[in-house]
Amino acid sequence: MDTSMPAINNRSEDVILVSIEKKSGVINGIWPKEARLHGVAGKRCIGKKILSFLIPASKAVFKNAVSKKNKQPAGILQLEFCSKKLPDATYDCSIWNVRKQPLVLMIHRSASQSSQSSQKSQSHMPQPDELIAWEKAEKLVLAAENKFKRILEKMTTPIAVYEVHEPKRFVFINPKFTEWFGYTIEDIPTIDRWGQQAYRDEVHFRTLQKGWQAELKLVYHGEKYESRPFESKVYCKDGTIKELEFTFTTDENLVFVNFNDITERNSFLRALHENEKKFRDISEQLPIPICVFSDAGETKFVNNAFVDTFGYTRDDIPTHKEWLNKAYPNENYRNVVNAARENAISRPNHKTRSTLICQFEVNCKDGSKKHIEFSASKGNKNLYLVANDITGKVKAEQELKQSHRQLRELSSYLENIREEERKHISREIHDELGQQLTLLKLDLLQMSKKLPPEAKEMIEKMRQADLLLAETMRSVRKIATQLRPSILDNLGLVSALEWQSREFEKNFGIRCIFESLLYEPQFTTKQSNALFRIYQEALTNIARHASATQVDAVLSMEENRIVLEIRDNGKGFNPNDMAHKKTLGLKGMQERALMIDGDFHIDSTPGKGTYIQISIPILITNHEISQQ
Repeated sequence: MDTSMPAINNRSEDVILVSIEKKSGVINGIWPKEARLHGVAGKRCIGKKILSFLIPASKAVFKNAVSKKNKQPAGILQLEFCSKKLPDATYDCSIWNVRKQPLVLMIHRSASQSSQSSQKSQSHMPQPDELIAWEKAEKLVLAAENKFKRILEKMTTPIAVYEVHEPKRFVFINPKFTEWFGYTIEDIPTIDRWGQQAYRDEVHFRTLQKGWQAELKLVYHGEKYESRPFESKVYCKDGTIKELEFTFTTDENLVFVNFNDITERNSFLRALHENEKKFRDISEQLPIPICVFSDAGETKFVNNAFVDTFGYTRDDIPTHKEWLNKAYPNENYRNVVNAARENAISRPNHKTRSTLICQFEVNCKDGSKKHIEFSASKGNKNLYLVANDITGKVKAEQELKQSHRQLRELSSYLENIREEERKHISREIHDELGQQLTLLKLDLLQMSKKLPPEAKEMIEKMRQADLLLAETMRSVRKIATQLRPSILDNLGLVSALEWQSREFEKNFGIRCIFESLLYEPQFTTKQSNALFRIYQEALTNIARHASATQVDAVLSMEENRIVLEIRDNGKGFNPNDMAHKKTLGLKGMQERALMIDGDFHIDSTPGKGTYIQISIPILITNHEISQQ
């Protein structure tokens, strides 16, 4: 819209146009530029509200005329203007209201002048001077109308104006109309000709025309401010087709039609609908359950696999809330599901991750329960839910865990039996065989005392037999100790670990420092056996492979768990290389730790030694032991 639009002059014969913003009522243009709005220069009026130039009564008249609630057809308004420049005066005005364009207030002339002219015409014949003034006023009105047409011609959307009554001739089309459709006003002199040229299907055109004629009747009688939008395909002069949306308003004589090209919009919508159809077709063929919810929580789509998996159709779960209620009937578990979703959304990295993956147990329509892994993706307007039935996988994992647990229990049972057998054999060797060897040594001593001094050969044999017997007794004690150190049963784990450290240092020449930070520690038999054997195996590995010069071991307690730490300064190794080797020593230590519900951790770097940590729960207290 041209911003240089007219306003009211102080001369009664002037015709001015005022462009006004619809929402704010602010003047944004006046024509002609030199015009004065009731004595106020046009350039000073721009930016001010039109209501500031009207007296209160005229303000109400103006507001009612431009209100959408006004059902009366537009006509001539008499508005009384006021300003500091001139006394208050009344002018005949009319309002042009085109959809999506500013209001145009046309101020024709002073109402008093119009009244006086009417009275004069009734009392006497007009004089030559009066005729000249009248012609001059008519020229001004014509100039204003031409200027208004030029303004409409500059609009960026097609506008057409035709007569309300037959033959319904077009009285105006702007250049944008010709640019879009190719038709000039000579090509389409009437509405019927427009229908023949633009629609080329008389039945379709008459049906469409019937609809807009009914709407036009409502607008014409003031029941509506403007028509509802109509959509239609239109043939252009060059044969191309445009998809249009058009609306219209009317006064007593003319219909004003405003066009909007929706070809691109409809093309996008068709592409969107086609993509949705493809999505549905593909989704129906997929064996993976898929469900789509809208932002408002409405269930928009479920595929066949979803119905086959859960039994729920779209009618069974019309909303996301209904799906949650049926899939998770237990309120507490449903709250857990919602809390898990909220926590995932609130995570810092959620914005960078478009898919949320979680696992829940779902109640199906037939009452069965299935373990489902869900992948939820948030689109612009929809929530896409993809389900993966992992019931078989979960069941297999549970069975595998149960099998592992049973094997570990069996292994623990066998290990306990072996420890008991070792203890029994160690005691038998120590008590029975050791006692018999001691008696045999005493017998040899007694026999050697009874030999005569001259039986030197026999005395020498008896001495060699005594030495052999003493060596045999040492071997028996060593074997008994290796099978089961009696100190482990008599003095407990800490003393046994200290003894093992001294034996290791004595046998291999590697300094071994053991320290216990526990105050009167108590262990179950299983824990004592496992920790002692792990410590033995760790020292044996260090002696064989580490090339270490020192070993440090600490027994302590952290967060209600007992921790045994073993560190050496040997050559170390790469743990990844051990994965492909039969490292039965390391696997044995790990398995012994698992048997007592412990955690086994090993850390090693080539050239920087090895660190082993075993952490076990405290299963027994001193008070419990004292009650046994």
